[in-house]
Amino acid sequence: MNPQLITAIGPPAALIIITVCYAAACWIWPFKACRKCDGSGKRRSPSGRAFRLCRRCTGTGRRLRAGRWIYNHLSNRRRDAR
Repeated sequence: MNPQLITAIGPPAALIIITVCYAAACWIWPFKACRKCDGSGKRRSPSGRAFRLCRRCTGTGRRLRAGRWIYNHLSNRRRDAR
């Protein structure tokens, strides 16, 4: 094959592979650990003595991935348009 052709096809092919892998990950594992509470669902109070539920994940320790949130949003818009 022509070296210029390989150089031209490489980056778009890599981008497509990364996108497909991320879409598969969003489909198989739609949730990720909350970054604020490290997946525990609890945070220390400002005084440091007591625990409170994490406000970002509402105490579940899990957050919806960005790709899955976008998919759900577009799916709901499509469903509501019918």
